[in-house]
Amino acid sequence: MSERVIIMHGFEYTEIDLIMRAVKKTLESPRDVIFAKSTENSLTMKLSDLIEDLSQDHAYLKENPPPIAKDPSGR
Repeated sequence: MSERVIIMHGFEYTEIDLIMRAVKKTLESPRDVIFAKSTENSLTMKLSDLIEDLSQDHAYLKENPPPIAKDPSGR
């Protein structure tokens, strides 16, 4: 496995946002890093299985990015 993965547990969403922004600022290719927050399900998984699942999700989202949400003014 060559994926770079950061799994966070116990952080508030605002803290996760700050962590992600700080890490992304220091990397040459931040889009290649997988960020994840633990879930009840992920806490029961074997780490290699979790990384495999996260890698598949990440690859899918890179190929099929979600639409960018517009602000209420329509921009």
